[in-house]
Amino acid sequence: MKLKETQAVLKQENIDFLLLVSPDPAITYFTQRKFSQAMMIISPNNARLLITALDQWPRLANVNVSILSRNWEKDLASPAKAIAVNYPHLTVTYLEKLKKIFPQAGFKDYSGILTKLRINKTADELHYLSKACAITCRAYDAALNQLSKRKLNTEQALASFLEQEIRNQNAELAFPTIIASGRNAAIPHHLTGNYRLKRGFLIVDFGASYKNYCADMTRTIFLGKPASAEISRYKLLLAAQQSAISQLTEKKPFLELDQRVKKMLGLLSTKFIHSLGHGIGLEVHEPPVFSSKAAKVEKNQVFTIEPGIYFKGKYGLRIEDTVAFINKPKILTKACKELVAIP
Repeated sequence: MKLKETQAVLKQENIDFLLLVSPDPAITYFTQRKFSQAMMIISPNNARLLITALDQWPRLANVNVSILSRNWEKDLASPAKAIAVNYPHLTVTYLEKLKKIFPQAGFKDYSGILTKLRINKTADELHYLSKACAITCRAYDAALNQLSKRKLNTEQALASFLEQEIRNQNAELAFPTIIASGRNAAIPHHLTGNYRLKRGFLIVDFGASYKNYCADMTRTIFLGKPASAEISRYKLLLAAQQSAISQLTEKKPFLELDQRVKKMLGLLSTKFIHSLGHGIGLEVHEPPVFSSKAAKVEKNQVFTIEPGIYFKGKYGLRIEDTVAFINKPKILTKACKELVAIP
């Protein structure tokens, strides 16, 4: 992914090489693989991937692959004077070790450049993300069927079912599944437990990972018969979410969308206690960062739109979609969002 663009920037800025150390997701970005332990060295003219003998040997175009030896420090030693690193994914201990290996070198943080490369998805990335979202939706539909038959009675049982459905489709979990029933739904990041599913709102927040690319979807179900006030609150939240998606246009600040949702929620906006969304790709949470004043909608970005309202000690509601912005917004998580009530 965009290896040549990276090498062009390195050459332009007179950087000897970019050094990446696992578990930096940038290694996965350039290789489309995950490794138990790896190091990647990208120079203006070539790229090297060092992995352990325990990992599967990948076939990569324009990347030389070799074994990461026990004496890797000596293998790397060179008269390099300018080295780029990804500071957010490099420990202080590792950086100090690199400074000893390259005592004459200056180190430059390349996280901003790597972010710019990754924030706009390629056609392959968009395909993988769409696939992850489709897998997620199929798992959700299967779970609804089981819930309607009263075959899943606890948060953990529902989570386990969803996770197995994802695995059955040759995918992995993007993140720990959140199932929050009753009062637990008032906690945005509730830890799924062996709690019995109770009457009321049930938040289902989960996602599949396909070829390392993540989906993130939240649906809110009602167990039992909802009261008119509960239906009204759900419809208001759904309208706010749909409005935010419909207003997505290139260069629009994400904070402006956040303000629009809060305006639609009115007095309930005080119950909306988290960000409207986040970027998604190789990582579940990655740029664009919605809370940043500089963050704006760009072509080929993928992100979530997920307003929620939470009533402490009572219940909560959240509706979340993974959305790709090409020339216009495209919802990738297409599972039903109308309020589903299961008697």
